[in-house]
Amino acid sequence: MARVIIPANPDDIIALAKGIVAKHTADGAASPLSGLNMADFAAKVATADTENQASAQAYRDAELATQNRDIALGADRTTKGTVNYYVAAARDMLLGLNKGNEQKLGDWKFTVDQSAASSNAAKAAAKVKSA
Repeated sequence: MARVIIPANPDDIIALAKGIVAKHTADGAASPLSGLNMADFAAKVATADTENQASAQAYRDAELATQNRDIALGADRTTKGTVNYYVAAARDMLLGLNKGNEQKLGDWKFTVDQSAASSNAAKAAAKVKSA
């Protein structure tokens, strides 16, 4: 017995469904599928096709938007004129202005990890004691 495959890929099943609707329409009253609600089937195929095309366009748009976002952000903090560069520069300037009072950078929405500072201070103190 032959196996008849129904594709799982949306593009392929829509193409198959469009072919079935076209053959049914061409056969007219002689179509063996007249017992099915072919009007509903054809409407669903049209909706699936339209939405599939919209989905593909949205995917392409998303890829372009992601690419443009990544260019604006920059690959790293050393690429001048990128968001990463400006954020690092702002942090460095603010650190210079707030030496010893780094928590002030929180006012600028930076996350300030106080445990790193106290850990470094503890290491420095231990180094002095051992010397």
